[in-house]
Amino acid sequence: MQRQSEGPPHDHDLFAGTAAYYARYRPPYPAEVFDYLGHVFELGQGSTVLDLGCGTGQLAVPLARAGCQVWAVDPDPEMIVEGVRQEPVGGPGEIRWITGRAEDLRVADLPTIRLCTMGASFHWMDRDHVLRVLDEVIGPGGGAALVSGSASIWSRTGALEGAWLEVTREVITQFLGPRRRAGSGTYSHPERTHEEVLLESSFSAIEQRRFTSTRWLSVDEVIGQQLSTSYASPAQLGDQLPAFRAELSRRLTEIAPKEGFETVEHTGVVLARRGSGGGGTE
Repeated sequence: MQRQSEGPPHDHDLFAGTAAYYARYRPPYPAEVFDYLGHVFELGQGSTVLDLGCGTGQLAVPLARAGCQVWAVDPDPEMIVEGVRQEPVGGPGEIRWITGRAEDLRVADLPTIRLCTMGASFHWMDRDHVLRVLDEVIGPGGGAALVSGSASIWSRTGALEGAWLEVTREVITQFLGPRRRAGSGTYSHPERTHEEVLLESSFSAIEQRRFTSTRWLSVDEVIGQQLSTSYASPAQLGDQLPAFRAELSRRLTEIAPKEGFETVEHTGVVLARRGSGGGGTE
C-alpha cells in the first residue's frame, strides 16, 4: 500500500526577518563536505545542482565557486535577496535563484540534475512528494545529499558547551515560552527519520558521513545565530527584540571566556542514490 504523503509542516513566515542574520552568523559548511560531494558525484565545470531550501546560499555559493550550475530554491524572498548578495561575481559557475517551495517545482522547468542538495531543510518539506519529483529530474548516477549542521540549542549537549547553551535556552524561554517556536506555531519533529523516508523512495542506497570542527563564538555570534533560527527569529520576538538582545548579551558576557565560547560543530551528510533497479531521467 502506498503511504500517504506528509503535509508540509512549514508556513510562509517560518524564517521571517532572519535572512541577514542567516547570511552573517550561520557557520559555513566545512570544505571537506564539498570535496566529498565533488568526489562522489564527479562534480565539475557545468555540473547541474538543485539546492532546495537554499537559505542564503550556504551550499549554493561554494558549489558555484566550484564551477557548478546551481538552481537555488527557497520559499522566503528575503533569503533569495540576501543570497544574491553573497553570490561571487564572475566565478566559474552560476546560480539561478528561485523563490518558491520545493513542493511546487515543475519538472519541465528544470534540467537533468546531477545532485540535489538540502541543507537542514528536508524536515520542513513534504518529503515523499519531493523525492518523487527528484526521481524525475535526477539523472543516472546522480543523487541527493542531506547536509545538516550541529543540533539546535534545544537538543545540543556537551561539557564544553554547557554554560552558554544553558544561558541561551533560559533567555529564549524567558521571552518566548518553554515550547520551541516555528513560524506561527510550534515545532514537532517528523515521526519518520529521513533515512526511513529515503528507504521507501527510489533513493534507497544510503551512505552517511560526519565531519567535525571546532569554532570559537563571541557573544555577538551566539546572539546572531539565535536570531537566524525559526525558534528565535526577529518576527517571533517582535517588540521584545531589543530587550532580548540586551538580556542575552548581559547573561553571556557574565560567563564569556576571553577567547570566546568553544563549540564543536558536527556536520552530517546523508547521501542517497537509487537502489538496484532504480530508474531515472535519461
